[in-house]
Amino acid sequence: MARPPRTVHVALTDGERLWVGPDGELPHFVHDPEAGGPTPTATASSLLTDAVHLAPVVTLDEGSRLHVVGSRGGTPTDGRWIRVDALPDELHARVATAAGQHWGTPPERRPAWYRPGWHEAVETWVDEALSATDRTRTGRLRTHRVWSISAVHTIPTDRGSAWFKASCDHFGAEAAIVATVATHLPGLVPQVIAVDRERSWLLTEPLPGVSEDGASPDAAEALSPLWAAAQLDSTRWLGELRSAGAPDRGLEPTLSAWREALATNTELDELTDDERGQLASAIPVVESRLRELWACGFPDTLAHGDLHSGNVAHDGQHLRIFDWSDGCTTHPFLDGTHLAHWLAEADGTPAEQHVRTVLAPWREAFPAADFERAVELAPLADLVFQTVTFDGLTRSIEPGTGDFDGIVAMLTRKVLAVVSA
Repeated sequence: MARPPRTVHVALTDGERLWVGPDGELPHFVHDPEAGGPTPTATASSLLTDAVHLAPVVTLDEGSRLHVVGSRGGTPTDGRWIRVDALPDELHARVATAAGQHWGTPPERRPAWYRPGWHEAVETWVDEALSATDRTRTGRLRTHRVWSISAVHTIPTDRGSAWFKASCDHFGAEAAIVATVATHLPGLVPQVIAVDRERSWLLTEPLPGVSEDGASPDAAEALSPLWAAAQLDSTRWLGELRSAGAPDRGLEPTLSAWREALATNTELDELTDDERGQLASAIPVVESRLRELWACGFPDTLAHGDLHSGNVAHDGQHLRIFDWSDGCTTHPFLDGTHLAHWLAEADGTPAEQHVRTVLAPWREAFPAADFERAVELAPLADLVFQTVTFDGLTRSIEPGTGDFDGIVAMLTRKVLAVVSA
């Protein structure tokens, strides 16, 4: 489904004053998500001056957003300062609230990257990390994307750019997971420069071949056997992964978390009475099928958890998987299902036409296992897995961001469709 363009208004403020253009209006730009290019947060951070986001993006209406930013030293040249309270009431309230929360008491579960001094602390840490590699930072952090679950920045150095990522508390093990995987599979993950496990800060080399449009289907075909081999290898070091904080998302933890999501996630209040009846009947069927999948004879392994084209860099020769927020240990066929869907979306064919090819190495590695039945059951298990993922996110991130609204309900309806088919 095509995503429509949106108008992005940028409110540059110091808490009391606000920058407006020559016309007295907030500066703005149009972002077309289908056109590629920089993220809205990247553009908003550089539109007027070197700026950082003081608060999460505010939804004004379906077609417009408000980004409240603060300068890191520098004043725009085209426009003037006005008092914040000179804005129309609705905009004044939104900007004043964002500024007050930034310099005052933040809302529950707001990430640290919206707090004063955070960027300076990151730069201090980066400087120390780069000095160990005989490099020097030559400029400030440049925003690539900031939102409820992560902050990603590029860092100019005297030997090219480096990349920095901070993860929210819910994904607090991401940096440690990447560091652990890099020890065993250095060619399949970003090249790590430094890691702060406690703060989940990760500094890496740039990724050749990364694209805002995602990797090509050729990357999925090349990655499939490599990733299966990597997952097989990971069975030797699952203990290290779990010590690094990788969640155990095997059979019992998945079923337990799914039951909790169905019982407590408020999105499911929107289900119709008929859908509720279907769900009550589907629950024991789903649980039985997931138990059957895990009994087919394949071990839990390292899993990326969100393996799609947008999380793979491919320059034609080398492949690297990034964005390890959902990294965990679970059934290996779930990642395989994602790869099959990636290929299916590219050529318009059903995923069923790709999944056996993608997962073929597992048939060879475990000839006594029930490969065919596991292939049949994995898509349903992946829907349950994703339901648990997004239920956990909605519980852990700041309320009201809207970043994942409706996804648990959507996935639940897909589960019902699979069970009733």
